Amino acid sequence: MNLTEIFGGQKFVEHLIAENKVPPIQAIKFGYLLAGNGLFIRAKRKEFSVCLPLSLTSVKGLPDVQSEIIWHQPQIPSGIWQEILTNAREGSDSFEFKEDVYVVCWSEKHAEWQWKSIGMKRHYASTIADDALEEYGEACLEIHTHPPNAIHFSQMDDHDEQGKFRLFGILIDVHEPRPKVRFRCGIYDHFVQIPADEIGEMPAELFDLNSVEQAIKKQWK
Repeated sequence: MNLTEIFGGQKFVEHLIAENKVPPIQAIKFGYLLAGNGLFIRAKRKEFSVCLPLSLTSVKGLPDVQSEIIWHQPQIPSGIWQEILTNAREGSDSFEFKEDVYVVCWSEKHAEWQWKSIGMKRHYASTIADDALEEYGEACLEIHTHPPNAIHFSQMDDHDEQGKFRLFGILIDVHEPRPKVRFRCGIYDHFVQIPADEIGEMPAELFDLNSVEQAIKKQWK
């Protein structure tokens, strides 16, 4: 008996070609979808489902599909981000900066989003998440602070975040009037940058790097 039979016909990784009506996500881990506007990856978990581009190469004869995150719960509200930003500012001095890491989880008991600081061994350019905590295993989103001007996910971030299916973020220049933020979705071995408004409403003071960079690319096309 193969794994597909064991899991009732579900495949670990699914491969589809887009038709007029794209079927629901059935794969246990994720699925690849070839469409008229490129190659997409699809996956779902209890909080959200994703259909995100891996390549935007045009494929003639196939219908286009939309890049999107579909939330099964309310989007994460602005108040959560404001509380995390306040905690990051209070938990580190601008002259002796130390990274911290936070997780955001959906509480079924309280029917609301909750967050927690879970950083250990905090240093200027590194920290370790306490992965023994229940909140870490349940996390829908993981975000950590970066030192000033470190506006990209690092190679260490790639290593630490690989193999998980959740949203990831970095929060930069937390002591500045307009801190910067960048988000991506990690789908096991793939990372796809996403704008902050796909996740929820952000405090006005947060500067979304992905949205600005995307707008600049469109302007120069």
